[in-house]
Amino acid sequence: MGGEARPASELAMLANVSPQTASNHLRLLVDSGFLKVESLGRNKFYRLGGRPVADALESLATAAGGKTSGAGLAQHSAPDLVFARTCYDHLAGELGVALLQRLQNLGYLRSQARDYRLTNQGRDFLRTLGVDIDGAQAKRRRFAYACLDWSHRVPHLGGALGAALLDWLLGGRMIARLKHSRALRLTDLGQRRLHQSFEIRLARSGNLIAQS
Repeated sequence: MGGEARPASELAMLANVSPQTASNHLRLLVDSGFLKVESLGRNKFYRLGGRPVADALESLATAAGGKTSGAGLAQHSAPDLVFARTCYDHLAGELGVALLQRLQNLGYLRSQARDYRLTNQGRDFLRTLGVDIDGAQAKRRRFAYACLDWSHRVPHLGGALGAALLDWLLGGRMIARLKHSRALRLTDLGQRRLHQSFEIRLARSGNLIAQS
């Protein structure tokens, strides 16, 4: 939904189908114009065919109400991706969902149609943390919007503000990238900072995010 491309192998794993089955379905979707494909070395990367396709998928996911969610399969086959990952240039997964919900609960973000508005209190709070709010507002793109999270069927934070938050987390070594993956690892420092700043903590299971 964020515009990024995925390799066929990752899509097959998340869909819990064989690579051959995934390849056949992907070919049909490309031929129908729903997907675009590009070759990088020996791998092929697939992305949605455009914004209309993304809008249609978002509507279908909302209509399904989570009843047909594939999150259960992904939780077993790719738990790191379900917990925290990049979605284009912003944070997704359980961690991304928890951060957005906390920003809303604290009154720092307000819903405004399909976008979010940063309150004065929220702007002061994020600036105090060191998030580059001014840089995010200067970009020629949507500032903050709800990006549907495929693994949780609820939104995480997209837009320039979401990208600024991801940069802040990476720059502060609160999260770290995993090699050859979009998955992100929450560091010990990140656990402490998130609890101090957002009252977000890891549950005893080590996977779920809980809010105190």
